[in-house]
Amino acid sequence: MMLDAVTLSKKQRSKAVKQDKAETKYWKPWRTSWNILSLAAVIAAYVENQLVPSQELVNNGAYKWFLIAYFIYLVAVYVIGAVVHGRIRVYGGHFAQLNAVLGLLLIGQDLLTEKFAVIKLPFFVSFAQILDQIKTDQKLLIESTWSSLGLWLISFIIGTLIGVVLGLFMGRYRQFNYWSFPFLKVIGIIPAAAWMPLTMVIFPTSYMAEIFLIAFAVWFPVAFMTIGGVQSISMDYFESAKTLGFSEFQILRKVVIPGALPNIFIGIFTAMGLSFTMLVISEMIGAKVGLGWYINWAKGVGNYTQVYAAIVIMAVLFSVIFSFLNKLQEYALRWRQRSN
Repeated sequence: MMLDAVTLSKKQRSKAVKQDKAETKYWKPWRTSWNILSLAAVIAAYVENQLVPSQELVNNGAYKWFLIAYFIYLVAVYVIGAVVHGRIRVYGGHFAQLNAVLGLLLIGQDLLTEKFAVIKLPFFVSFAQILDQIKTDQKLLIESTWSSLGLWLISFIIGTLIGVVLGLFMGRYRQFNYWSFPFLKVIGIIPAAAWMPLTMVIFPTSYMAEIFLIAFAVWFPVAFMTIGGVQSISMDYFESAKTLGFSEFQILRKVVIPGALPNIFIGIFTAMGLSFTMLVISEMIGAKVGLGWYINWAKGVGNYTQVYAAIVIMAVLFSVIFSFLNKLQEYALRWRQRSN
């Protein structure tokens, strides 16, 4: 009986900690008025799109279903949040204002492009046109997305590992830093794109050249931030570890890496944006599939709707990866949250 009470108490404490963590991250309070306003904004966007005559020929089918799905999602979040006072309520309350503004932005962009043609084709297109283009080219875009994701993942992991290892050794060992840091300063500041002509000669395939260029864009910020993280660790920790009889490997594993992790993640997040930029550029040099290739091909034929379609997919992909890395960071640095 006591064991059940202790287990229940632990679960309650864990639930309370998660709730407090969610309220800290999503700090805007629940406001029913904002929830209603965001729903009204999405309804208004749907009504506007269906009733206002279009100046441009656009298939609004995909956009209509997007608005319906968005409305259903908001209703589900708000209903659950109103009934269950948990993390969904915190999440829904925090983003209600953004959802309302997003609904108004959808109305504005639709009126300015498709409906009144204030900003015109081919350079400016409505979100409805972008969604219709994604639907039309879905097979090619799915293939390109998977190709780009695979290329980015391989390159990003290689660049991150090189950066972390170099940063740990350069931050920990003065002799290694003495010989390596001058090369880091000279080579690291060179933009990865500057190596493009040389990579086409050195590497036997364009795919290997793309991996090198993206990894090169990643390793420098990761290495630089890792060095700073290692060097910021208090010497008291090293002295305590030596007193306890830690080997050098144990010092690296239990002192250096945990102490440098916050800086390592800063370097990773910085490198992430650079890697996506280099992904697009590198896929333009010799790839036969991929989002960068798709953008270059669409630009060549003058179809800017396809360019925007690829950009939207890249934005969604970037957001998903960013969220995953953010969760990974929270898990890896959970010791810091406990100490706070």
